[in-house]
Amino acid sequence: MVRETVVINPPAFPLNQREMDRVYGLPYSRLVHPSYGKARIPAYQVVKDSVQIMRGCFGGCTFCSITAHEGRIIQSRSEESVLNEIGQMTRMPGFSGVVSDIGGPTANMYQMRCTKPEVEAVCRRLSCVHPTICKLLGTDHGPLVSLMRKSRELDGVKKVMVASGIRMDLARRDPDYMRELVTHHVGGYLKVAPEHTDPEVLRLMKKPGE
Repeated sequence: MVRETVVINPPAFPLNQREMDRVYGLPYSRLVHPSYGKARIPAYQVVKDSVQIMRGCFGGCTFCSITAHEGRIIQSRSEESVLNEIGQMTRMPGFSGVVSDIGGPTANMYQMRCTKPEVEAVCRRLSCVHPTICKLLGTDHGPLVSLMRKSRELDGVKKVMVASGIRMDLARRDPDYMRELVTHHVGGYLKVAPEHTDPEVLRLMKKPGE
């Protein structure tokens, strides 16, 4: 009889904004490892011109592992840190002027978190947005809208895409964000939740309905 063991490590403690800026401010080459030689790496082509603006997700979707390895608390970089990285990208050889994505596990959770730290410290709710959005959750898209506007105004930038999925139940709370997103930051199809059409399936997934 074959016995197998699955080891699951808990998520690392969340980083504060200063720590996030320090990690993402390290002198990364943004290139594939030299061991690949001149081979074309399809996965690299997808992400080479993208920028990660945050980590973590409070969605708690039943099929997703993000909460397990990045945690429920949103950890966001500062606006300055993100803009500095995009500025560095514009000076890289071969940069087309198009930022393929500014996002994260969910594109529109940037700088969102519980408005009551003392409650957040003891909360055991699996999702902050299911079955309804928690009344204590800060859902202001203002910092994200500011970042989106400033990113596309940088010298050397032609367009900034949002290719990460957005959470529609949050996005619908801010018409200004929706207007900014669809007017300036969508190329082709926009990835959204829900990811199914059947209400019962969505309930089991912990995804929003219509």
